[in-house]
Amino acid sequence: MDSIVPQLLLCWVVIFTVINLTFGLSQKIRNAGIVDVLWGFSFCAVANFFALTGEGDETRRIFLAVATSLWSGRLGIYLLMRWRALHPIEDKRYAELRKKWGTNANLYMFGMFHWQGALIMIFSPIFAVPTWNSNTGMSLIEWIGLAIVAIAIVGESIADWQLARFKKQSSNEVCQSGFWKYSRHPNYFFQWIAWMGFFLFALGSGGWWTFYCPLLMLFLLVKVFGIPANEKHNLESKGEAYKRYQQTTSSFIPWPRSTKPHD
Repeated sequence: MDSIVPQLLLCWVVIFTVINLTFGLSQKIRNAGIVDVLWGFSFCAVANFFALTGEGDETRRIFLAVATSLWSGRLGIYLLMRWRALHPIEDKRYAELRKKWGTNANLYMFGMFHWQGALIMIFSPIFAVPTWNSNTGMSLIEWIGLAIVAIAIVGESIADWQLARFKKQSSNEVCQSGFWKYSRHPNYFFQWIAWMGFFLFALGSGGWWTFYCPLLMLFLLVKVFGIPANEKHNLESKGEAYKRYQQTTSSFIPWPRSTKPHD
């Protein structure tokens, strides 16, 4: 554990610096949505940093770097493409915050950027723990963790593709095909599943205490910046059609549709 501390401290200094640089860039281009792109790529960068600086078994570090790069890199590319499609128009979420915060918008936006940076720091230990495991050979729990991450990557990719395809055909209606027939937010569900996979991978190296990572991410997705913001936007843009969708379809975990009201 002592060996991880300097590694974490250096990582956190880099994250703090990158957050400041990204905020400066957002001010220059007048588009805070760039922080979403940073968030998408951040865990790919963090995991690769730990894989390069850790002193544990090389094979395990390679698997961690590859799995995280595929997962986080795909998310980062998806968010980058979404941001570029909107730019120079700022994402509605951040535009509304600027309007709400008024003359204090820049100060509060700076705090919001660093809040996301703090979250990256809080989640980073789950990627550090495996890089100090010197045991050769992968345990069963680690293979299960990697398999879950792989399932999450495929599931999240399909969900994003299904939604993008639907939007090209009918941007003003509610997507209810594919995974979206069984969950209003299958992309968030599979994103959380990936965190469960990384937890199991860390658990194989004694990182049982990183259980807070998937739990915290679940809370953030379901109660803070994931589902609540998305639901609010969809209700404003799609109205009664989305209300009916809410009444028949699970909000998070894919589940058979029901005629009875859901949450």
